[in-house]
Amino acid sequence: MPEDYPDQFDEVVDFIQATIKRLRRSPDKQTPIFSRRERNRQHAATNLENSNKKGRRNQRGKNRGCVLTEIHLNVTDLDLGYETKEELIFRYCSGSCDAAETTYDKILKNLTKKKKLVTDKVRQACCRPTAFDDDLSFLDDNLVYHILKKHSAKRCGCV
Repeated sequence: MPEDYPDQFDEVVDFIQATIKRLRRSPDKQTPIFSRRERNRQHAATNLENSNKKGRRNQRGKNRGCVLTEIHLNVTDLDLGYETKEELIFRYCSGSCDAAETTYDKILKNLTKKKKLVTDKVRQACCRPTAFDDDLSFLDDNLVYHILKKHSAKRCGCV
């Protein structure tokens, strides 16, 4: 029987290795993804314990509105044309990046308003993935092997 499918052997081995990696990263061992409020509470508690009397201004981050959010889905729900019962935790970036506006961004806006620049639209920073999860490997209902690359966010930032 293995001689009937010699060209698929490498794909099956890749699938098994990816599945083992995914099992090693099981949800039991992952660090929980907290809401912004919960992270701020934990951060404040840590700062009280390790207080070095620095001003609050130094603790504020530029990406505080841009957060990583997760949802449990079936791969079919991604609407990429795959029919499968395989499930995944899909992580995505959401939130505002208003706090990430730099002096450079303000200058561009001002120059555009005064018609000193040719472009009439200055792009604003947006909340996007800065890193992605490992590739997702799965078999569809027809037992065809697939790999999704850059399918789920790992970290978010204002870009």
